[in-house]
Amino acid sequence: MHDLPPLLQRTLPVLAVLCLSPLACGESGPGAVDSAVDIPLIASTEEVFTAGALAGEDWENFGVIAGTVFDSEGNLYVVDEGARRVVVIGPDGSHVRTVGTQGEGPGEFSSPTAAAALDDGSLVVYDFSLPGAFEIFDELGEFVRSVPVDLSRGAPGSMLLPLPDGRLVSAGGPTIRTGAPGEEPAADGEEEDHRRPVDLFSLDGSGKKVLYHAWNLPPTEAEDEVAGRDEQGRSTVEMRFSRMRAFDPGLHVGVLSDGRVAVADSTAYHVKLIDPEGTVTGSVGRPIAPETVTDAIMEAERARRREAFSESEGGPRMRIVGPAASFAIDEGFQQQMREMMLAQVESMAFAQEIPVIAELAVDRQDRIWIARAGAGGDGEGPTDILTADGYYMGTLPADGLRIPDGFGPDGLMVYIESDEMDVQTVRVVRLLGLEPS
Repeated sequence: MHDLPPLLQRTLPVLAVLCLSPLACGESGPGAVDSAVDIPLIASTEEVFTAGALAGEDWENFGVIAGTVFDSEGNLYVVDEGARRVVVIGPDGSHVRTVGTQGEGPGEFSSPTAAAALDDGSLVVYDFSLPGAFEIFDELGEFVRSVPVDLSRGAPGSMLLPLPDGRLVSAGGPTIRTGAPGEEPAADGEEEDHRRPVDLFSLDGSGKKVLYHAWNLPPTEAEDEVAGRDEQGRSTVEMRFSRMRAFDPGLHVGVLSDGRVAVADSTAYHVKLIDPEGTVTGSVGRPIAPETVTDAIMEAERARRREAFSESEGGPRMRIVGPAASFAIDEGFQQQMREMMLAQVESMAFAQEIPVIAELAVDRQDRIWIARAGAGGDGEGPTDILTADGYYMGTLPADGLRIPDGFGPDGLMVYIESDEMDVQTVRVVRLLGLEPS
């Protein structure tokens, strides 16, 4: 289950004639002897602009930023889910245009949650509503058409990653199935056991297909239910929660310029490369083993979650988006959620290992950025940078440059940030270079 790829070691010159590819040789970074040893990298950057203000122009007064994406010209698209719009910012930080508005008509948004900028200049925005739809705009922000999404087969996740052929890769989106109160929803016949799908969405109306069934831990049974009620006290939404879990492997996805999809889905340091037809064509990684979960690590994780869910800190504030957003979340519902979460902390299920990979992204130069988990699963660890052929370039420190919320052309990177008053901003920097320290 946790088999690692071959050791990525620089081959001695006398054996070089036996190597057929950098991946097979496991070539490492400059001067490296053992790729299990980090090569420190120093990143040089420059600030480009910051946008977002509580008391500024309307366009930069963001509600809730769901995501960001650059186009090939360096324009930044900010998906403002709270204000039901997409704000377009030029490479110099100026306001270019605002796309869409709140509503249910053509080109209007109920809950925009993700976007993709295509090579032809068009913008695709996923609106998580009933029914769900991709709203497509041209390079000037004019509405072109809507493409419906069948939520019963699965919605896109928080990222839409375009392939060269115009299809969109996404993972982690919810599946919405309806039924009468107390009725078990029908299962989707396309589900493969409990595996997690990496989906391909087409914009020609043909719907989605599963590109790859990613690995997952066995599921746990649903243990808790929470009901939301309207002003008349009628039950409007019932939510079922499985047993709380810690250190489950994430499903991390990135797209290379040739259309291959990078997928990390296990606890191991192992990134699979999958072609657009769903075939695994190779993999990259480093010989870094997952950390074993000990009793001390379990108790530390419980303490972190108790603090996060504690009433003294205000408890978890639940935000509903999409089809369920119309019902009111009153304080009683919030309290019910808080008590349920605190109870679940005590019976939380733990994976046996802490996954090595905490986050993954691919930049415009096809470099794979891999953020590793911090020691004991607490906080962020260092970030490795590899090429798609398995070359390990080096590692950025845990307190250094982190994986951005979006990569753009010419080294542009964007970070979504919040201040002490929860005012959101987008900060754009330019990566000037990566050099061994």
